[in-house]
Amino acid sequence: MKPFITALLLLLTQYSYGQTVVVVGKNSQIESLTVQLVENIFLARTTRFPNGDKAQPIELKDNVLRDNFYKNISGKSSKQLYAYWTTLVFTGKGKPPRAYSDSKDIQAKLLEQPGSITYLPLSQVTDEMKIVYSFP
Repeated sequence: MKPFITALLLLLTQYSYGQTVVVVGKNSQIESLTVQLVENIFLARTTRFPNGDKAQPIELKDNVLRDNFYKNISGKSSKQLYAYWTTLVFTGKGKPPRAYSDSKDIQAKLLEQPGSITYLPLSQVTDEMKIVYSFP
């Protein structure tokens, strides 16, 4: 029964947010990314886009969209992700993406900082953004 409820909640959450997409600023030279590269950027395994430009992942502070995003790209739960980041920070091998409390801050940083990359519900994408990955 518990797996059924968990699956139902996940489905309802995805429905309420709609399709999640990964975006960069419209002036970025990046046209598309693979899910593997998205995972590597957001989990601090790489700091560069395929063209060599610096990648700066940004995201909203703890929320359901964040949990679903990381579950989709890495299979990690929020607890596993916390442990992952704790280890990377402690060993000096990486740090989590900069987190903001407001989606308007995310949108502003995406436009101000070259190399910024984030994920959003498709409904929040503006003309100032370019979709570089869409979840199936």
